[in-house]
Amino acid sequence: MTSAAGKVVARYFEMWNTGDTSIAPEVLAPDWLDHAHPEAGGPESVARAVERVRETQPDLTFRVDAVLGDGDLVAVVGAAGRDGAGTPLIWLVRVQDDRMAEMWTYRRTQ
Repeated sequence: MTSAAGKVVARYFEMWNTGDTSIAPEVLAPDWLDHAHPEAGGPESVARAVERVRETQPDLTFRVDAVLGDGDLVAVVGAAGRDGAGTPLIWLVRVQDDRMAEMWTYRRTQ
């Protein structure tokens, strides 16, 4: 069974993979902060970023292998790249009021 936090995180990555930005206000808090990309704060800015990325990198996909945790903090294990293959990543996401509030991205640097 997937937690509420897991469902909102899955929808977020689905938005990136499909380009359907209409869900941005539903999955992101108004004061959304991605620590890896602080320039894209809030749902509207993220929606624009998704559109730009989809235009320039249409084959970029995000793969979610696991969502760990069921409270206000969840860890997402996956990858980003062509067809979901590529750079292994871990995202730590803070969820508040059923929307993503903050995210930190970790990748192997060696």
